[in-house]
Amino acid sequence: MRKAYFSLREWRDNSDGHLYREGEPFPFDGREIPKERMDSLENGHNRAGLRLIRAEEVQDEPEEVRKEEAPEKAPVARKTATKKRTTKK
Repeated sequence: MRKAYFSLREWRDNSDGHLYREGEPFPFDGREIPKERMDSLENGHNRAGLRLIRAEEVQDEPEEVRKEEAPEKAPVARKTATKKRTTKK
């Protein structure tokens, strides 16, 4: 089990400008957020004076599921040796 955070209402994050809708995971991109910031958003000690996120215990997904859902990497274009063309005069 791990803690996940979700938006309680619609609000715009001043740090990155992202508009969160009710129920949307926080942070939307999975980046690390400092504990102090998480606490202020969860307990309402922020500029808005509102609780903006809630914590929820969620079950971790098995490693195989995460790998299957991961986007595939695009194939890398490789340069091939080309033959120099000679022109006849």
